[in-house]
Amino acid sequence: MKSMTGFGKAAGALPDGTEVSVVVKGVNHRFLDLGIKLRDEYASAEPAIRRAVTKVAQRGHIDILIRTTRPAGAAATARIDMDAAEKYSKEWREDSSKRGLPADLSARDILSLPGVVRTDDAAAAPDSTFEEIFVQIVESALQDFDAARAREGATLLLTFKEILQRIDAGVALLDAARAGISERIAASLRERIEKLAAGIPLDEGRLAQEVAQLADRADITEEIDRLKTHLVELRRLLAADGAIGRRLDHLAQELHREVNTSGSKVREAGATRLVLDLKSELEAFKEQVQNVE
Repeated sequence: MKSMTGFGKAAGALPDGTEVSVVVKGVNHRFLDLGIKLRDEYASAEPAIRRAVTKVAQRGHIDILIRTTRPAGAAATARIDMDAAEKYSKEWREDSSKRGLPADLSARDILSLPGVVRTDDAAAAPDSTFEEIFVQIVESALQDFDAARAREGATLLLTFKEILQRIDAGVALLDAARAGISERIAASLRERIEKLAAGIPLDEGRLAQEVAQLADRADITEEIDRLKTHLVELRRLLAADGAIGRRLDHLAQELHREVNTSGSKVREAGATRLVLDLKSELEAFKEQVQNVE
């Protein structure tokens, strides 16, 4: 089991001495949602980075921040694109006169416009060797990130086991609370009838009929059986490898449905309290499931 929450980092250097720093962060998400921030000249490595992510994660919102620092003496050089500057200036003069705006742009204005000042980096677009090393650094950060998710997953597993122990105990108590339900319904009904119709002989056959109907409505045998079955499946999933978050979430919903149905059937105060306790434990379980990949 792995959590979708994690943090990883790595650093390295490219053949030209460029230092690369990678930070990977992950949080909960229904699907795999990936955000990559890197310089344009390394954009060709993005598909390989995406493939590397899919090897370690199947769900979650993952941000990868890649910073590069060039070695001293390899700074980028800048040049001015005069054609772009002329085009901006010409279009401004023509349009500004129609709108009553100042006709001239200052040099500072023009130089700040997109595409006028171009940067020619000392390094050309990375070749296959550059890209391979670049991706290897990212993969190291992803491995660190994956290890953090595994550690978080181990902690989650302990939490799940503790919650399941309490749910098991609650289901067992609810199961035990069913014992003698018909007798208690009969005694309660007999007492109420005797109060309302004092001195009138009871129709035992009719009383037995009513008791049978009420006991049937209060019967949660099927719900208890399904709860036990779901709990067995939950434990099987918790022992399995791979991405189990969606299946855990589905089972948690099924458990909640059975507990709700039980709550609508039981009428005794003790059983009602047990149902409320089970609902509380299941809410805690569902909340933690949202962190599981």
